[in-house]
Amino acid sequence: MQIPIRPLNASDVHAYKALRDAALRHAPEAFLSDYESAVRRPATAYARRFGKPLSGTFFLGAFDAEGRLAGCVGCERELRAKQRHSATLVGMMVAPHAQRQGMGRALLHACVAVAARVPGLEQLTLSVTASNTHVVRLYESAGFRAWGLLPRAMLVNGVAYDKLHMIRPLHAL
Repeated sequence: MQIPIRPLNASDVHAYKALRDAALRHAPEAFLSDYESAVRRPATAYARRFGKPLSGTFFLGAFDAEGRLAGCVGCERELRAKQRHSATLVGMMVAPHAQRQGMGRALLHACVAVAARVPGLEQLTLSVTASNTHVVRLYESAGFRAWGLLPRAMLVNGVAYDKLHMIRPLHAL
């Protein structure tokens, strides 16, 4: 089954906010953002995240059989001149009804493919909750490799979670 994936644009802000708020509520240990703060943010505030893919800052959306936004992933290019060769993969999420159907893998591969076409972009980095081994394996299957661990990177309801830092070159070095 082919999963429809395309860059998100300003007309997607309400669907994106709904997906993001639900992800933050259902999996608070997976994100550095928190539901309580995000739910008060207007949907229109997210429009600036939906840049042009060839700029290196963009969000891709995956759509279910009914045409609803069911997953997304973002790529945010570094702004400083000495770091413009790098971008961070952010906001990977898939709605519960669409999980375990290959949507996350499809989004991840699409994001890497788009990022690889960005002029001057050489690598992607990310951080993932270290105890989420299923997602860590997904990133590893797409060529990401761990380079460090930040112990107790975040606290959720008094429970500490480590963040695993990963990197993926976009081209052969």
